[in-house]
Amino acid sequence: MANVEESRFQVRFWGVRGSYPTPGPQTLRHGGNTSCVEIRAGKHILIFDAGSGIIGLGSALMQRIGKQAACDVSLFITHGHGDHLVGFPFFSPLFDPRTNLHLFGPQLAGHNIEDLIVPLMSPPYFPVDVRQLPSQRTFHTIVDDQCISWPQGKPDPSVVPTVEALPSRSADVPRVLTRFTTSHPLNGAIIYRVEYKGHSVVYATDVEWSNGIEPSLLEFIDGADLLIHDAQYTTPDYQNEKQGFGHSTVFMATEVARMARVKELILFHHEPTYDDDQLDMMEADARVHFAHTRSACEGMEIDLLA
Repeated sequence: MANVEESRFQVRFWGVRGSYPTPGPQTLRHGGNTSCVEIRAGKHILIFDAGSGIIGLGSALMQRIGKQAACDVSLFITHGHGDHLVGFPFFSPLFDPRTNLHLFGPQLAGHNIEDLIVPLMSPPYFPVDVRQLPSQRTFHTIVDDQCISWPQGKPDPSVVPTVEALPSRSADVPRVLTRFTTSHPLNGAIIYRVEYKGHSVVYATDVEWSNGIEPSLLEFIDGADLLIHDAQYTTPDYQNEKQGFGHSTVFMATEVARMARVKELILFHHEPTYDDDQLDMMEADARVHFAHTRSACEGMEIDLLA
């Protein structure tokens, strides 16, 4: 079983929408839940954003662990907007004493990640106070250019400046690199890069490259096996009324993928007013500019070590 775990670098999409959940017959194929991506790197469970998709993920995690003695999970938040946090109070592992949850996220508007998260799940906004739940929770406020890694054989992560991290991308334990961008108003967001056994995934949602991507961020993304990138708008919608909203067009996403020499692009953070047919057309358009492109769908799984 341990060998099976070590040979897994699996990405699963639990929520792919932006702005707000959109359940209904028009979103059945792509899904209507907001941002949540799970990455299983060896035995480590890494979750990116806590949109409404994290609710289904939480239930699945509880089923997976069964009678295990512990459930170690790391949750990485990109920024503080509601569509990326709305599912957190309904994340089942929070209510289980076996859960050891590490939460990572940026300081925004002078508030650390604990200050941003706790009010979501405490009175008067929520009837249950997260501070009284039986799970173990540790908050880590992340700044630019940090590296989160797991010492061999230990469940708890460590955080160091990237310049102090090991240079190898082929380590047998995952590491998560961070890069802060101000391209999402008004306070910015974190782009995450996960590296494990010589492969890499970049999670770059809620970004807008109206003047082109900064060279430092392009370097950060460079060579990734998988780029999950904001592609909320069509170019006409963007030009007519969406400029400055902090989200990219399909063309912006494909340009980043091409310039950064990634192997595959996943279009993400879908506009809630676009139905499945519209997203299919956007995927087809993206492939004209970057052939190895797919549109994110709930339930999609990609194993980089398969």
